[in-house]
Amino acid sequence: MRDDLADAVREATAAVLDETIAGLQDAIRTNSTNPASGGPGEADCQALVAAALRRLDCRVEIWEPDAAALAQRFPFIRASLPPAGFEDRPNVVGWLPAAEPAPDGRAHLILNTHVDTVAPGDATAWRRPPFDAAVDDGQVVGLGAVDAKGCLFAFLGAAAALRHAQIRLRRPVMLQAVVDEEASGAGTLDCLRRGYTATAAVVGEPTGLRVCPASRGAAHLRLRVVGRGAHPGEGWRGVNAIRKAWQYVEALDRLRDELDRTRMHPLWAPLSAGHVWNLLAIHAGPAADGTTGAAGPARSVPDVCEVHYGIGLIGDERPEAMRATVEAALAEVTRGDAWLADHPPELTWRPGGFEPAVTDPMHPAVLGLLDAAAAAGLDPSPPQAFSAATDGRHLTNAGGIPAVNFGPGAVHRAHSPNEALPVEELRRAMEVLAIFLARFCGIAAAYC
Repeated sequence: MRDDLADAVREATAAVLDETIAGLQDAIRTNSTNPASGGPGEADCQALVAAALRRLDCRVEIWEPDAAALAQRFPFIRASLPPAGFEDRPNVVGWLPAAEPAPDGRAHLILNTHVDTVAPGDATAWRRPPFDAAVDDGQVVGLGAVDAKGCLFAFLGAAAALRHAQIRLRRPVMLQAVVDEEASGAGTLDCLRRGYTATAAVVGEPTGLRVCPASRGAAHLRLRVVGRGAHPGEGWRGVNAIRKAWQYVEALDRLRDELDRTRMHPLWAPLSAGHVWNLLAIHAGPAADGTTGAAGPARSVPDVCEVHYGIGLIGDERPEAMRATVEAALAEVTRGDAWLADHPPELTWRPGGFEPAVTDPMHPAVLGLLDAAAAAGLDPSPPQAFSAATDGRHLTNAGGIPAVNFGPGAVHRAHSPNEALPVEELRRAMEVLAIFLARFCGIAAAYC
C-alpha cells in the first residue's frame, strides 16, 4: 500500500540532507567539550543551534541553568553540579511551528538532546583531527558526531524536511538542546525546573536506530583493602593486599552473573548483558594512588589496595537496594577470610549514582516510533533498553514524562577516537523522526 506521507518525507529528506550534513559539520568543528573535561563549554555551539532553529521559523528561548535553584529543587544533583555554575553555558529551546498553542510551557512532544561532548583524548589516535568534521567513506568523522550532535541534527533535519514538504504540525513540539549531559544532566533538569513538560519525549542518543524506551542506572563503589607489607625476598611474611582485594572483585563478578540469571528485565534481555558492571581501576602500594615514586616500581608486598567498581542497574532496581545486595555479598567474603575478618575493608559509595529509567513499551510514543521506522523501511525489531545513561532518566523519573531514546549512530563509537556517523544512518533517522512527528503530533495544514 502506498504511504503518501512516507513518500513525501523521503523526497523532502533527500532535498535537505546536504544542508543538514553541513550544519552537523559546523557543529562538530565548534568545540563544545564539557568544562568538567577541560573544555570551553557549549556557548559557541549553542549559538549555531539557535540560528538553525530560527531558520526553521522556531520560537527560540535561551537561558543559563540556575545551579542554586537546581540544588534546591533536585537535591540528588548537588554533588554533580559544577562549582562555577553555568555562566556562558546556555540551554537553547526551540518551539517548532504548530497550529495549537503551548499553554504554560506544555508541549505535546519534547525532542531532547545535548550539545556538550567529552574530551577528544589523544588527538594522535584519531585518523583525522577530532574537530575536522570530514566526510570520509560515507561517514561524518569527528568528536560529537555520534554523541550526540548527529542526533541533534537528525532532529533539526526532520524539522527541515517537514518544512520543505510544507507540512505544519498541529500539536506543539519543543526541541531542547541542553548543556552538561556528560557531567550531570543539569541542562535537562533545568528545563523541568522551568516547568517545561509534555505527554512524551524522544531523547536523541546513538541507539543505532533502535527504539529504546529504557536506559541503565549506575552506582560507583570504592573498596579499600589493607594487607601487610613485606620485603619481596620474604614475601611470605606479608599479606598481599591485591590478592585480598581480588576476592571481592570475583565476588562482584559472581553477583553480577547471578543477577542476570535471576533478575533480568525484558527490555534488557536482547542485549549481550543486562547488568553491565565494570572494574574501573585498581591502585596498590603505600599510597594506593597508582604512583610508583622516584625509586621506580613498587619493591615490596603491597600493604593496601583500592578498587573502583561500576555497578549497573536495570529495570526497577534502585541504588539503595542494590547497595544492600552488594554489601551483603562483600560481607560474605569478609567473613570467610581470617585476615579480612580482622581487617575489614573500607567501603565508600561515590555520590552521584542514579536510577535506571523505563517507559512502558506499549506507550503511544514507543509504538509510534516503531511504526514510523517501519514506514521508513527499517527492519522491524522490538524495543529494547539502551545500555547507557541518558537524560531520559531525568525526564521520566524526575519529570514524569515518558521518554524513549532514539537516534543514529552506534554507542560503541562514542567517547572514543575516530567517532563517526554514517550519512545514510543520519538520513534514515531524519525520515523516521519526520514521519513520527507528523503522525504523533498531527498535521494541521501546509505552510503558506
